[in-house]
Amino acid sequence: MLLGTFAGQAVSMYLRQFGRRIVKTARRAFIALVLAFQVAAGVSPEGGALREPVALVEADGRWGLINRKGNYVFGRQFEDMGQFWEGLAVVKIGGKWGYIDESGKPVIAPQFDGASGFSDGLAVVTVTGKAGFIDKSGGIVISPRFDYAWHFSCGLALVEIDHMRGYIDRTGKMVIAPQFKMAFPFSDGLAFVHLDGKKGFIDGTGRMLTEFQIDDAAGSFSEGVAAVKIGKKWGYMDTTGKLVIPPRFDWALRFSEGLARVANDRQDSFIDKTGKAVIGPRYYPALGCEGDWFSEGLTASWFGRNRCGFIDRAGRVVVRTKFEAATTLVGSFCEGMASFEAPGGKYGYLNRAGKVVIAPQFDYASDFSVPDRDDRPHGCGNP
Repeated sequence: MLLGTFAGQAVSMYLRQFGRRIVKTARRAFIALVLAFQVAAGVSPEGGALREPVALVEADGRWGLINRKGNYVFGRQFEDMGQFWEGLAVVKIGGKWGYIDESGKPVIAPQFDGASGFSDGLAVVTVTGKAGFIDKSGGIVISPRFDYAWHFSCGLALVEIDHMRGYIDRTGKMVIAPQFKMAFPFSDGLAFVHLDGKKGFIDGTGRMLTEFQIDDAAGSFSEGVAAVKIGKKWGYMDTTGKLVIPPRFDWALRFSEGLARVANDRQDSFIDKTGKAVIGPRYYPALGCEGDWFSEGLTASWFGRNRCGFIDRAGRVVVRTKFEAATTLVGSFCEGMASFEAPGGKYGYLNRAGKVVIAPQFDYASDFSVPDRDDRPHGCGNP
């Protein structure tokens, strides 16, 4: 979805008449502001792409990027900011959205009411309340005419018109007509939709894949399978529509690193692709310290009487912290670091030894990731 909000239709006529002058003025102001923050942050305007792991953080209403030492790579100059995707990050300055590259250089001046990251060379933007798509030059390639729009995946983008959802191709042509009250972006060539009281997965032509009734799905496909609910139980299906793990769980989550978290009767387990329990079953209390998936071979888990740590794929506690499991929220390990929320609501980071290496000081803290690394695991800077 988009960052930002919609504006009124009246702005459109004004932009058509005076747009060039506004964009030139905005670009000059944008360049001056970004150059100023580059000097303050010690970033060279001629600097290259980011190659070290960084995390997106927010403190006191200002956004920026930090490295694993906790130092700002880009200073806290932005009103809002997104992750880097395909070499560009969306930033908000003066109430408008534009884009910078990995050296901090402005490449698309702030001029949009809302904007998203790039995917397949295109990004969603909103202008006067309607969503369209731009390329990396900032030029509009699909005119803003949708109520909502999502990023391109598998060559198609989900769009909404008059409360109904359909899919367009990269030319803006509607290839699957708006007919779904609820629909999700494509992954692994399939998308989960609601149609005429039925739920299921469609392919790129709009053909319903499964003949059996699906009552719900836990997000998109991951590692070739998706968690689906049939009746009152959850199981897993593959991209051909075949049930590969029969529905027998009270709930089920997506696979990561070959394992998925499932539960029955308040006993949770991690299962493999055959449905065999690899970790558990075990009683799970309502704690903040519970990981939903594995990342870098670890997931958060309580241990002892009320301690938060991380277990490996064999279920062994390998990272121990001093945090109370009942009151601590922790993230996934990414690039050797995991975020945590301390009492009082501030976020910091710990390392694989369980030591706090960046003190809690942020109001928001993302996972660490190397921008545009293709093999980022789920959760590590990935949507």
